Amino acid sequence: MSFRSASRNSKQTFALIALLFALLLAAIFYLWQALLAAEQTQAQARLQLEANSLAAQIEGRFQQQTGTLIRLAERWDFQRESPHLWQADADRLLRDFHNFQAIEWLDSSYRMRWIQPLAGNEAVINFVYHPDHPNYPVLVRAQTTGKPHLSSPFKLVQGGQGLAYYVPLYKVEDGERTFDGFLLGIFRVEVLLSDLLRDLQANRLSIELEERGQTLMNRPTSDQLADSWRVSSPVVLGENHNFVLVVHPTRHLLDTATTHLPLMIMLSGSLAALLLCYSLWLAIQGARRNAILKNTNRQLQAEVVRRQSTEESLKNNQARLKLIIDMTDHSHDALFIIGLEPQELVYINRTCWQSLGYSEAQLRQLATIAPKDIMPEVGSWMKAVKSLIHNQGDAIFQQHVVHANGQVTPLEISARHLRRLGRDYLICVGRNNSEQLEIAERLQRLSNQDGLTGLYNRRYFDKTLLSEWRRLRRENIPLGLLMLDVDHFKRFNDLLGHQAGDDALQRLANAMSSCLMREGDCVCRYGGEEFAVILPGADLPQCMQVARRIHEAVELMALPHPDTSIDSGLLSVSIGAASLQPMPEWSPHDLIKQADAALYRAKAEGRNRTCDAETGEDETD
Repeated sequence: MSFRSASRNSKQTFALIALLFALLLAAIFYLWQALLAAEQTQAQARLQLEANSLAAQIEGRFQQQTGTLIRLAERWDFQRESPHLWQADADRLLRDFHNFQAIEWLDSSYRMRWIQPLAGNEAVINFVYHPDHPNYPVLVRAQTTGKPHLSSPFKLVQGGQGLAYYVPLYKVEDGERTFDGFLLGIFRVEVLLSDLLRDLQANRLSIELEERGQTLMNRPTSDQLADSWRVSSPVVLGENHNFVLVVHPTRHLLDTATTHLPLMIMLSGSLAALLLCYSLWLAIQGARRNAILKNTNRQLQAEVVRRQSTEESLKNNQARLKLIIDMTDHSHDALFIIGLEPQELVYINRTCWQSLGYSEAQLRQLATIAPKDIMPEVGSWMKAVKSLIHNQGDAIFQQHVVHANGQVTPLEISARHLRRLGRDYLICVGRNNSEQLEIAERLQRLSNQDGLTGLYNRRYFDKTLLSEWRRLRRENIPLGLLMLDVDHFKRFNDLLGHQAGDDALQRLANAMSSCLMREGDCVCRYGGEEFAVILPGADLPQCMQVARRIHEAVELMALPHPDTSIDSGLLSVSIGAASLQPMPEWSPHDLIKQADAALYRAKAEGRNRTCDAETGEDETD
């Protein structure tokens, strides 16, 4: 009877353990599916961030290109009565930006009046926008709001798809500002989009650019996945909100955003469940043999005493550890400990996860799955910080961390290497030093700025002229320089006072800054009433052209001078222009010397004029 009863109990126990094993496997399978879903969500979030960043870069690049068209429109008062001036400025803009199909002027009745280049665009001469034209509402909206607008894609008269950017123009007659048509920039769709996406991170993404559901550009990659899911980001180009950037997932993205952690957890969990059930079976079998072990009671009692002593010591250690953890949790600095080989996040205090907007569990999981989402340069930083193992010292690093809301924060990290029980550890303390960095940046900016005019100062001029000279010597491109001096400025100061003189210099600084059309050109206050204009890549004719614009801007200031030799009786400037192809045998001082000599010649020949350093010819305003 006892044998049969024991056999029956053994079968019941085995059935219960088998049921427990099945329940554990079901829980592990659910956890595996949850981790897979979390990794896919993370991949979608990362792809969305990349799509948003790419959309912002496309908008910024488009604004840079259309900004040149807007600056051209701001000179309409000079160009309207001088078609050759408009034609020269339009030609220069077409040379600098090759994605323009044409630059045109529509008069106030929406009739095409001027167009550059004429070759290849003869079909649109005297073209008139009628109300049935698809871009007519865009013209009306731009005229009504007074803001530039970009049209939707339309069929060009010359053939192909195009985009038009309309910039309203105004003229001033009898003191009244009236509408005078549009400055119109025509783009070919494929040329513009290729230029906007050129050199951007889009080369490694599978992207589409849509406009009202119509695909304008499709740039797939070789490892694009099937249309299981995708992300999109709106792109606003010239007040046109109809563009959408669509990004598809790629195999490379999923490979970098996913890990083998779910599979490892499922396998290790299954093995642990099996071991647990087997241990439970052994424990039950051992309990049945408990009677056999009664002769070991004295040894067990001794073991109990020893364990009690150990537990007491452990409790004391745990109390001390809890005190230390509580103190570090209330620190203003982030404290974290990294274990190496294998690499793991051993400890983080409360400041770490609270300052980044996560819970402790979220931060630990993110640090394991996608550490670059917390610290973008974590790979290079870990390589640098591991050198502490060989140097056995301390180091301070400047890094950036990303908040849960996407905000990037600078972090100064002090790291110390420590080795315990045969394993290397890094004890790191991080502190937000954004305020110190902002102060340093502000001091650097103020050190290069003139306090009165807001222009760059002499220190910035010397540094920039030398750096541009070296750069253009490598690229075999000329460097242009204008030296300016205000005519009879001492008399102006003596008669009207230093406050009037300061106001005149500030207005002159604004006028000169408005004359610069190219990126890289800059105006500096050389000293007193002397100014210098650095023109990278400009030959002598281009320097003379900028000088003419400056004379025109100064004349438009119409600032009376009480004692001047100039017939107009207005404040004027004399300019010396020079351009050199940087050579090893020359230096920036040679360029300054030539421009200064030309300035001296301009003053000696009657002032209010520009002399160049090459021929000695002058141009009088």
